[in-house]
Amino acid sequence: METNHPVKPEELSQQHPADIADTLQRLPVEEGLTLLQAMPAEPAGHALVELEYDYRAEVVASLAPQELVRLVQPLEHHETADLIAELEGRSREQIIQRLPDDVALPVRTLLDYPEDSAGGIMSDRFVTLSMDESVERSQERLRNSETFLSDDISYLYVVDAKKALKGIVSFRDLVFAAPGSKVSAIMRKQVTCLRLWDDQEEISRQFAHYHYLGLPVLDDQDRVVGVVRSSDVLEIAREEATEDMQLMVGLSGEERVLTSWKKSLPRRLPWLLVNLATAFAAAAVVGMYEGVIAQWTALAVFLPIIAGQGGNAGMQTLTVIIRDMALGEISPGDGRRALVKELILGIANGLAIGLVVGAVSYLWKGSALLGWIVFAAMVLNQLAAGLAGVLIPFTLKRLRVDPALASSIFLTTITDVAGFFFFLSLAALAMRWALPQ
Repeated sequence: METNHPVKPEELSQQHPADIADTLQRLPVEEGLTLLQAMPAEPAGHALVELEYDYRAEVVASLAPQELVRLVQPLEHHETADLIAELEGRSREQIIQRLPDDVALPVRTLLDYPEDSAGGIMSDRFVTLSMDESVERSQERLRNSETFLSDDISYLYVVDAKKALKGIVSFRDLVFAAPGSKVSAIMRKQVTCLRLWDDQEEISRQFAHYHYLGLPVLDDQDRVVGVVRSSDVLEIAREEATEDMQLMVGLSGEERVLTSWKKSLPRRLPWLLVNLATAFAAAAVVGMYEGVIAQWTALAVFLPIIAGQGGNAGMQTLTVIIRDMALGEISPGDGRRALVKELILGIANGLAIGLVVGAVSYLWKGSALLGWIVFAAMVLNQLAAGLAGVLIPFTLKRLRVDPALASSIFLTTITDVAGFFFFLSLAALAMRWALPQ
């Protein structure tokens, strides 16, 4: 198949799959699809895996079944399952039926697991050794193993006659062990492992704690059914960080620079409308004290300062809490400790910043009373910011909602409303009791 695009398929196919993907997704989908189909199956299939989600979904949906089957042939089973999972049910079944039996069966099995579980992430290509086997026999079998020679195998898992995991052997120990000794004599019996239904937070926690290159995945009978590699976990962590970052400001978690505006608009607009509604809530508070501001116009100068400092402090707290939640570093009972810490920080920050802003307001406007009002409002809003920064993510988690979901929008609403209310209500009280009528 020929293409009029300056990039030649034969030249593109010589590049790394990630570089091929970068080139393709900068083109309209139709052109990228044409180039992909003109390339050999192996580079094209691996490039398809590297494409960003939105672009890849369009490409996969546009490919004819026989063409998609051609492209997934060189891929590992879990990569094929990930691509097929993006199709609708009927189209998915058509593709699976066209795959060879030795590919279709494991792909079906992998599709049965949630995509964010160990079963949905794992690769089903791994090497096991029999614990009753001699070292010499194991070495010979590995030399003749197509899986061992063709795959990036990090560890060798030792199993018994029922295929249950009993230990792990490093390459170094296997190479230098006495040929006549048994594998069971050189294996390490303590093995960290995952279960099929472990979610990706638990997986990330295990890898962050142990720093292994891969972890075996076991079924209910303790049999090794797959391996989760550190490279897969790194990709998951990157995607989770991107998603959390975007959700905090009301994005979908899937948007990229090259995502079309037609897809970005419906993802952004709803949360902007929510933000607009919350802005009206803050404006309503200001409206309640319109008369106070009219009589003491200097107050208007300090409104954005009070609200802005509260928002910044709250975002610091929110970022720390959501980060620790995402990495699984928060245990039951840590919420109370976090709340106490942030309240102490709120008081300390409020006193420090309040003194600075209060002094500036006194020197600038010549009013000691205004300085005290600014000081008190700043302390109270810093306390509110710390409280909101802890309670918002913990409340969302308790409601089984992603803690990162537009948390910043809720936070800034609270700090704006609270800041305006504290400042203007204190000013109203001061005008009533301290200023001459």
